Amino acid sequence: MKTIAMVVILYGKHFEESKTLQSLTRFSHQLDQLLIVNNGPENLDSHDTFFIALSKKHKHVEFENQIQNKPLSWIYNDFINSIDADYYVLFDDDTEINLDYEISLFQMNNIDLELPKIMSIIDKKQYYPKLNEQIISENGVIESRGELFSIGSGLIISNKIKDTFKKYNLELFDPKFALYGVDFSFFRRLNKLGRDGFLISTQTFLNHSLSGTEGVIAKWRKKERLYDEILTIKYYRPLPYLRFIKVIYKHILSSNNTSNVFEMLKIYFYGKHPRCNGLLRK
Repeated sequence: MKTIAMVVILYGKHFEESKTLQSLTRFSHQLDQLLIVNNGPENLDSHDTFFIALSKKHKHVEFENQIQNKPLSWIYNDFINSIDADYYVLFDDDTEINLDYEISLFQMNNIDLELPKIMSIIDKKQYYPKLNEQIISENGVIESRGELFSIGSGLIISNKIKDTFKKYNLELFDPKFALYGVDFSFFRRLNKLGRDGFLISTQTFLNHSLSGTEGVIAKWRKKERLYDEILTIKYYRPLPYLRFIKVIYKHILSSNNTSNVFEMLKIYFYGKHPRCNGLLRK
């Protein structure tokens, strides 16, 4: 039996309010390692009755309060680097893990990376994974070449992927990103390394809340997407400076003000999300 470690990141929820943790109480299989990270804004208590019940359900359950809102890239990297397992699984706090996903997870063998099909809970349509901007709707091994992308929640990553990134002195998730762009940074690095030698599949599905399908976008989400766009241009696009100037120009035209330009300049020249500055990694 392969050893499986999972991290679940909570934000603004008590343990029992998380659909993901509720799903884990219904598992018929035991996870070898479960790390729950409370990313704020208030501390949670490990004496909570729901947490205690969940601790008894799986083999080894740990809990961390990170109310400084630790960057997701740091959480993912620290989790993967600190635990020795055959597979690493990433989840947010609001995903219902279905039985088919559970069965596939515990039967995983020889697959190096599993990308569940991500279905929007709003419009019931599939949005990920994508290969060359086209949605992959068929089950099985992904053999076609090209640019592969998906989101982080539900990713199943093998120890082989971890070891390969380590060989090239790369962390799996770019630590300069904090929220948006974290999951895509993994795929950008994977695409750059090349997928030769990796068996990548999509044989599961998850119903997921996707901000892009939820209508009106909150101001904080717009700002986070802007941070992602600037950092992606700087590190993962050709002619970054020219592209950055175009983004500033487009922003001024669309908003008819220069209020965010100074902050955009800071992000570009410091080269990090603001939350990736001045925080202790651990």
